[in-house]
Order: sequence, then structure tokens, then C-alpha cells
Amino acid sequence: MNLSVKNLCAGYGKRSVLKDISFSIPEGKICALMGPNGSGKTTLLRCINGVIPLKNGTIEIMGQNISTLNRLKIARLISVVPQVSFSPFSFSCMDMVLMSGASRMKAWGTPGVEEKEKALKILEECGIRHLADRAFNNLSGGERQLVMLGRGLFQDAPVMLLDEPNTHLDFANQHHIMGLIRAMVEKHSLTVLITLHDPNLTHYYCDEVIMIKEGKVAAQGPTRTTMTDQALRRVLGDNIQTDITQKGVFVVTPKYVHAGVSKPHEVEL
Repeated sequence: MNLSVKNLCAGYGKRSVLKDISFSIPEGKICALMGPNGSGKTTLLRCINGVIPLKNGTIEIMGQNISTLNRLKIARLISVVPQVSFSPFSFSCMDMVLMSGASRMKAWGTPGVEEKEKALKILEECGIRHLADRAFNNLSGGERQLVMLGRGLFQDAPVMLLDEPNTHLDFANQHHIMGLIRAMVEKHSLTVLITLHDPNLTHYYCDEVIMIKEGKVAAQGPTRTTMTDQALRRVLGDNIQTDITQKGVFVVTPKYVHAGVSKPHEVEL
């Protein structure tokens, strides 16, 4: 397994957030991490990235225990794509991508011709090569997320962590980002753990799902067999139902929109 978490317990000071979390993700798979706000999803990603020390348990990447590795070695194993990105300096998109290759370079080294060519190929793979010389901070939210995906890919780590990459994106860009992640995983044999709020995106694009509530695993397994009515309601609340459309598409919808309305289509817009 590329990513293995065993009996993980962690928190902040005396406050316990994650309680006895265990799971594993093999190479070439996308695993969604779902749960209500405050359930510990971002904390779990930070633990895996070695930012938060564990109170108990182990995390292994490619068979290596994270707690025994320094930041440089962790960067060679794990790339992180945050939910909101903004640079305090006026870097170009090309610069943003190139900087993620620092873990491969010698001290005080600078990117050579091969590194720059590789960065351009990755920008092209993300469909944004034309933005290479544009200022990162002047891009739209969707464009910045594409640059951050390219940055994560250029880091050339076997495991990628994504924290709600669809935040603030419109419907089309949400599916564009998820489709690109799916293509990256298949082309580069990545292992991806991604936090998502939309169960439909999870069902369409992810191989496996881990649902957590109050810091504990409530359900986990293959997406299509794990995302049942019962499991979704237990984690996300009773206002959840699954259905199959007339075209045979699986969909998760709310049972009602607001008090007094029993079906979404009864709402007058």
C-alpha cells in the first residue's frame, strides 16, 4: 500500500480530534475523505503530511514511517494541494510550479532546462500552458487551482493530498478539476486522498471513500458499495437520500429543501 494509517489518534493540546483512525490506499486509486465540518478531515491530512504530531498510531508512505522522516524526505513522498491558494509575492505560474521541485534540487540550486521543459509539459497537461508567464495572483480561482494541481504533479511525489480543491469553483470547473485529477492518477499511478463535501463528486470520480464523524471512521470501502442511504445519513444527517435517475445515474439529493417542503421540485423559483 502506498499510504497506510494505523490506529491514528491526534489532536491539539489536550483536545482529541482523531480517534483510532485506520485505513490504507493502494497505488493508482483516488480515495475521498468525507464528513461534516469539524469532523477532523483537514487535521487528518495535516497528520499524514507530518505537520501535526500523533498521540498514537503510525502513518506509512511507501513503507516509510512519517514520524522518522524530515521535511525534505516527506516532500519527496507527499504533495499537498490546499483548498485556497494565494502567494504573498508576485510569482508567475511557471515559478509556482518550479518551486515545488525544490526537494529534488541541491542547496542553492536553480531549475535547469530539463526542469523548465518538464514544468511546461505539466502546465500543458493541465490545459494552462498559455498561463505560464501570467501572475499567479491575477488568475481566477479555477485557474489557480489548476496551477496548484500542476505544482503538486511537478513535485513528483507518489502520494497527493487535496483539501477541498473545489472550494469556490462553479459547477463546470468542479467537474473539470475532478476529471483532471482522475486522468493524472491513471497516467502517473498516483495515490490520492481528497477531502470532498459533495457525495456525487465522490461517487463519480473516486474509487474508495472514508466517511468520518466526530473524529472516528463511520464507514469505509469501495465507493459504490459504501455510499448507502444508511451510511450517508449516519455521517451527513437524515436529510439525505440516494436515487437512480431515469438515465441510470446514481445521485444523492436532500429529502427536503426547507421546513414545509417535502420534495425539491416543489420549490418555486
